[in-house]
Amino acid sequence: MSWLRHCSGWSALLATMLATALALTACRRGDAAGPAFDKRIREPSGVVFSRQHEGVIWTHGDSGTGNWLYAVERSGSLIAQIRVEGASNVDWEDIAQDQAGNLWIGDIGNNQSARHDLAVYRIPEPDPRSASSVTVDRRVAFRYPDQHEFFVPKGNFDSESLLWWRDSLWLLTKRRGDSLTKLYRFPELRDGAEVVLEEIASFDLGASLGEEHSRFPTLATAADINSDGTHWALLTYDAAFVFAVPEHGDELFA
Repeated sequence: MSWLRHCSGWSALLATMLATALALTACRRGDAAGPAFDKRIREPSGVVFSRQHEGVIWTHGDSGTGNWLYAVERSGSLIAQIRVEGASNVDWEDIAQDQAGNLWIGDIGNNQSARHDLAVYRIPEPDPRSASSVTVDRRVAFRYPDQHEFFVPKGNFDSESLLWWRDSLWLLTKRRGDSLTKLYRFPELRDGAEVVLEEIASFDLGASLGEEHSRFPTLATAADINSDGTHWALLTYDAAFVFAVPEHGDELFA
């Protein structure tokens, strides 16, 4: 999931992330824990605010829910359901937006580290009040530089976190073999390319949590940067971490 870029301070960013997570949880459980998304949106995954259409939030479903992009209001009410042409939803997990207003959908879910077809899709942001479909204008396949085994039950090459920063797309892993998350950068986003990600850094999500964990300990599920670019937040099932964005270099965990 990718959280929304209209927060100026780290506390506001964190509050937005947690509120959105609660809304998604409520939607999945069908209870009244928060302002849940419309129930016609099955298993909402990535989330990002529109930069062109005030008050519009874009989301999409997880694996098995079809090639649909949904526009919703802040209340969770559905505005539009838009078909994404030229893409297949194997396991869409997150969505981000670049500075030109394009949306990037991450087909990055990889629960058993088994996939050889990981990709991100770029689509021009549609008008939620007039468009019924939108066509992918760029597909970028990718692989991890450090993956040498596939079909691993507790693999380390799943992901649910995309973010756009410094003119680049970044990905954080959801690892099951240890308590780390790794940060990778797309070195290019050329249409039709198979990109080998650049491994940038890693962070131990379990180091500060003590001995008590949920049944999904230390798994990274979302990340985003606030609108003024000073802080970014990383969400797990157990905690939320907030970091200052470095003025120089690309070590986000510093």
